[in-house]
Amino acid sequence: MTAGTVHSWKVSLHGGHSSAFCDHADSPLEEIIEAAIAAGCPIYGIAEHAPRVEAHRLYDEERAMGWDLATLDRMFTEYAATLDRLIPRYADRIMLLKGFEAEVIPEDRYVELMLGYRERLGFEYIVGSVHWVAGEIIDYRQEHYDRAVEACGGIEGLAVRYYETLAEMARRLRPEIVGHPDIVSKLAPSEAAVSTPKARAAAMAALEAVREAGCILDVNTGGYRKGFGRPFPAPWFVQAAHAMGIPFCFGDDSHRAAQAGAGIREARDYLLGLGVPTITALMREGGEIVRRIIPLSPDF
Repeated sequence: MTAGTVHSWKVSLHGGHSSAFCDHADSPLEEIIEAAIAAGCPIYGIAEHAPRVEAHRLYDEERAMGWDLATLDRMFTEYAATLDRLIPRYADRIMLLKGFEAEVIPEDRYVELMLGYRERLGFEYIVGSVHWVAGEIIDYRQEHYDRAVEACGGIEGLAVRYYETLAEMARRLRPEIVGHPDIVSKLAPSEAAVSTPKARAAAMAALEAVREAGCILDVNTGGYRKGFGRPFPAPWFVQAAHAMGIPFCFGDDSHRAAQAGAGIREARDYLLGLGVPTITALMREGGEIVRRIIPLSPDF
């Protein structure tokens, strides 16, 4: 698998959430992989959510299905073992990468937990995402988001706290990829509400931490299906990161087969329109994960 492969920029490194391992996913993992192949992805990173380890973090839907913390831990171990079987099975059709999406909870020990999962289960890379701020999940339901706003003293306070948490995660966890880096805007009343001068200053400090940690920023196509008309992050964020020399990758954040590879062509045009000419892909060479810069043109 080389950078010269046709459609080689159709690389997603954040997605593959599947029904066997995620309560809010709809398709089996192999259906998602087949869809990624059909979409022309030569490299596809699977990054299922890490398990939560505190009972009060369980989702209502999980409780309704009778899941508990042991269920989440068991499924995550099964997920890792499943990828170990599927990677060689599909090797002649697609390069699958074995990753997971980290959580920033519990706040006092998530780094130890996430690095422990990586070592124990043999993961090749981490997508570091911030879903929890001030004890609330901010991309799940509006009432949780609103509670986070209240806890942070207002919408601007939430944005600042989000970017501070993102910066801390980048410095401490040093993931290969930072996931959907302005997801704080998803449930905000407007983009302007979370991009005030104070919020942008916090975002710039987070980007500096991302740059120093050597992370790649996820251009997450989930924004299109959420009605944003763009991926995450926003244009101002992309341009600031690009000016700092921070690389980008694509993530379809797929939770069903129809989403595998979806939005990547549009995200490519989005980056090109903002003056970003390349993405940085992870790929396996000689048994090791390496980075390769891939041009976003010509169009295939």
